[in-house]
Amino acid sequence: MFITLEGIDGCGKSTQARLLCEALSARGAVVQTREPGGWEGGAELRSMVLGGSLKHPWSELFLFLLDRAEHAARVITPALEAGKHVVCERYHDSTLAYQVWGRGMPFEPLRGAAELAGFPKPEVTVLFDVEPELALSRVAKRGRPDAFESEGLAFMHRIAEGYRALAAADEERWLVVKCGERTEEEIFAEMKRGLAGKGLSL
Repeated sequence: MFITLEGIDGCGKSTQARLLCEALSARGAVVQTREPGGWEGGAELRSMVLGGSLKHPWSELFLFLLDRAEHAARVITPALEAGKHVVCERYHDSTLAYQVWGRGMPFEPLRGAAELAGFPKPEVTVLFDVEPELALSRVAKRGRPDAFESEGLAFMHRIAEGYRALAAADEERWLVVKCGERTEEEIFAEMKRGLAGKGLSL
């Protein structure tokens, strides 16, 4: 199964990805990956995107699409074809939320780009829904913010709105997990219940 994990910066994706992969590993092979930069050679692209030094307004978007194309070809598709589970932190929905709602890019061309490129489609996308104020307070404790984290509260509110709109438009694929001040164990337990409802029992 191809599972993607989404949410604004500071929502707890990485912790939940680790817990999910630990659970899935008991039931077969699993590949844990992320975007941007989840493939050999992708570290430089990740650094360029998150470093905040890009000048042209479309450079960020094109780098994300380039990264995803190579990531899909080198990591995601081969793993799925080998019968492995794939858990990916961020995928094309991140591009839609951040670039469309966050940056004001056009929605339809970006949504269609994934189909035109033949990117694998997730069977389940989990949204860790958290209020931006809480998420940014967590981010502040991590040290120097990246190019997206440094955009501030209003930007994160737009991203959160984008994610919620995407989830509402495709409820069959999306699983929304409300986070708030809940513990990671409570969040993981809710994710497991939701995944069971979508055909994956852990």
